[in-house]
Amino acid sequence: MVKKTVLAVMVGVLLLSLLPSTGSCWHAEPRRHGHGGHGDDALLWGLGGLVLGAAVVGAALQPAPPPPQPVVYVEPQPAAYAYQPRVEPEMCRWERYVLDGYGRTLFDQYGQPAKEYTTGPCQYPPNW
Repeated sequence: MVKKTVLAVMVGVLLLSLLPSTGSCWHAEPRRHGHGGHGDDALLWGLGGLVLGAAVVGAALQPAPPPPQPVVYVEPQPAAYAYQPRVEPEMCRWERYVLDGYGRTLFDQYGQPAKEYTTGPCQYPPNW
């Protein structure tokens, strides 16, 4: 609705310049000084055209939207446990030390290195 209204107003303002009797009726009495008897109408039309032209060019030259990002599918990470999980038959329990962001081993409240565990097939170690 707003786009249609703005478009109708723009077309109406542009068509006013083609109808000199309608476009020149800014004042009740004709003023006969400068600009061929139109008073400040020429200045108003010039500034109005400049503003309208800037709006049309600004709307037409908007930047293109960024391209869509490709979807990357990753394998689900194995479930990590803080305790030793039960191991199903034909499965193995894998363990590793927990590291901080700098690659250092984290310790629990007793000073022992913290470990995390997961279960999986014995032929393939987890990809953590």
